[in-house]
Formats: sequence, structure tokens, C-alpha cells
Amino acid sequence: MLTVDGHNIDYQETGEGPAVLFVPGSYSTPAAWGAMQKRLPQRYRFIGTSICGYGATDETRSLGDLGMEHQVRVIEAVASHAGAPVHLVGHSLGGTVALAAALAGTVEVMSIATFEANPLLLMRERGQADLFAATQRMSAAFEAAYNDGERDAAGRIIDFWGGAGSFAAMPEPVRDYCRATTSANVLDWRTAFAFEATMADYSQLTMPVLLVRGGLANAAMVEITDGLAASLPDVRASVVDGASHFLITSHAAACALLLSDFLADVAG
Repeated sequence: MLTVDGHNIDYQETGEGPAVLFVPGSYSTPAAWGAMQKRLPQRYRFIGTSICGYGATDETRSLGDLGMEHQVRVIEAVASHAGAPVHLVGHSLGGTVALAAALAGTVEVMSIATFEANPLLLMRERGQADLFAATQRMSAAFEAAYNDGERDAAGRIIDFWGGAGSFAAMPEPVRDYCRATTSANVLDWRTAFAFEATMADYSQLTMPVLLVRGGLANAAMVEITDGLAASLPDVRASVVDGASHFLITSHAAACALLLSDFLADVAG
């Protein structure tokens, strides 16, 4: 664990070689990458962290101050401690944070691999106003349910991305962790809707990027991934058949193979 300006930040490290920094999404910790990492070639230095409000990373945001810069500072601190250029790997909001860190230009990023990254405003920019509005309504209903004390409000989000029944299928300790960190996810959605990077911004990222989504991804994720693929100049896009949003655990072998091939190409 790191302590930066009085705030704790998750930091885990194993192995030697080029630095690969794994950024999990909402309701998650570095453990989310374990099944994939076991299947990756052990010639890399695996570094793990958590975004704000999860794992050992302190929540630094509030309803009045929740910009993406809070998340980017986590990546900056971890990369600085690693002391090397990093290959960023992110899932869900962690993928969006990885892209934001690259856009900020304060971290030396060699490549980016995302698994269902979700920069939400791309839906609106690509003319999908109805889909964007429906996602906003879903998020607002989730926040209202949480504020009203709904015990399993987190399930609304898990099922939105993963499909109906995804939350119920999770082991009880995982559901408990989701319940315990729902307040952070309320801020995550507000942060994501406030993050205004455009397709023109993404077109300025010149490092290699791997975009992966599940074959069962919802309409929002399909549109977002297509928007990123159309914007990034050096991009490889892949679909994991039969997978939904939580593909890094449900389809760890397929995801690890995609990441392994990508890193072999860009990291040597």
C-alpha cells in the first residue's frame, strides 16, 4: 500500500520485466485479475491497484468534487512508485480511468488494453441520444434506490452491465462487498457522466490500444466500444464469444490469451 498526501492507495507487485499496471473497475480490487494473471506469461512485472473507494484505496471524492482527476491521481501515484513506463490494463470503469490517465499525459503509457471500458459520453457523441438518456435514467434510479436504503441497489448496476441475474449469481461474499461499496459506485457514475473526453481527444492517443468486449455486451457497451475503435489510431478490437461484462473472470483464459498476444506484440 502507498500513502500519498495522507491518502492510502492500493499497491501490489509481483514478478520482473516490463511493468503492466492492472486497473480494476467498480466494486472490485486487484484480486479481479488473478485468474487472468495466472494464465499470462510470467515475464512481466504485474502491478495492481484499486480505484477510489475500493480495496485499500481511500475515497477522495465527494458529491461536490468528483472529477476524473481523482482517479488519474491514483494511476499517477502507482506509476510513479513503479518507476517505469507502464502498459495499462483496465476493466470497465478501470478501463475508462486508464484512457483518462493516458489523455492527461502525466503517466508514461506504453500501451493500453481495455476490457469493456465505458466512457459513457461516446454514446451521445455518436448520435445515440436515446441510449444515452436510458443509461442516465438507469443510473438515476440506482442512486435513488441506494439513497432510499435498498439493500441490493448494487444489483441494478451489476445486472445492467452483466445481464439479468448476474448479481444473484455472485457468491454471497462478493455481493456483500458490492453492498458495502455502493456509495463509491454512486460517485463512479457521476464521475463517468462528467468525464467529457471526445472522439477527437481519443484520436490523439498514439500508443497501441487493445479493445475487448463480450459477445453478450449490452447495447451501451457495443456503442461505446465501436466509438473508441473508430477514434483510436492504433487499435485492435476483439470480441469474446459468450461473454458479458465480467469477462475477465468468467472468460479468463480467452481474455488472457488476447492480452498475452497483445503484450508480446507491443512489449516484446
